[in-house]
Amino acid sequence: MDECVREYGGLVWRLAKKHLDHAPGEVEDAVQDVFLELWLSAGRFDPSKGREASFVATIAHRRLIDRQREITTRRKHHRKAAALDHAPRLSDDIRGVSTEDQVRLAVAFNGLPEAERDALWMSVYRGLSHREIGLATELPIGTVKSRLRRAMIRLTEILAKPSAGMKGEAS
Repeated sequence: MDECVREYGGLVWRLAKKHLDHAPGEVEDAVQDVFLELWLSAGRFDPSKGREASFVATIAHRRLIDRQREITTRRKHHRKAAALDHAPRLSDDIRGVSTEDQVRLAVAFNGLPEAERDALWMSVYRGLSHREIGLATELPIGTVKSRLRRAMIRLTEILAKPSAGMKGEAS
């Protein structure tokens, strides 16, 4: 591997700088990704199909395009998340729900842990998918799904309890 880095490090570095000129902070990580991919793909190299330098350049080119796409997507989702113009709080403007239930829902929502409230806000109010929330918050999709699930369970449990005003009327 040391020989490969010595031989093709300059080539990979130049390609990375060219592909990632809009994200110079990503170049070093991208170069490492390329060499890791080369290490994992080395068994596929066939000298009868082409030169080693072409194989290296092809792997580098593919990984760098993938990296460009990741950066573009991440930036897009960061902009979407930044569009949250204020900390999410549920207003009392919920159509089709009684005023009492609106208050209960708002209190329950505002009482959620911040991480769960933010994820639920991005999902319901902003319409982001699990993947988009993960990209915007830099969290794995599994974590996003867990936070959304816990938030929904908490809200369901709170809202399933009879309200204080309804207790006396139930008899």
